[in-house]
Amino acid sequence: MGGSKRRQEEQEAEYQSGLEACIEAGSIEECEYHPGSYYDGGEDVEEALNNAASADDKAAIQLAYDDNSGIDYCPSCDKNMRD
Repeated sequence: MGGSKRRQEEQEAEYQSGLEACIEAGSIEECEYHPGSYYDGGEDVEEALNNAASADDKAAIQLAYDDNSGIDYCPSCDKNMRD
């Protein structure tokens, strides 16, 4: 396995850990009908950030939050309702 592939896998694992931390803190929710679809959970991301063990963990949490917050509904459910 090449170095770039290994780094990509590490980044994906870090992102997934950040996403899980956000879900645990309630700042992000996963749709029960569309696994892999996330939306704003309503809680502040600060709890997840305060529980982070390192700066890399905090960066992963912030990235996952920034990618998935801002809407308070599942985009897939919304699309299906409009179709």
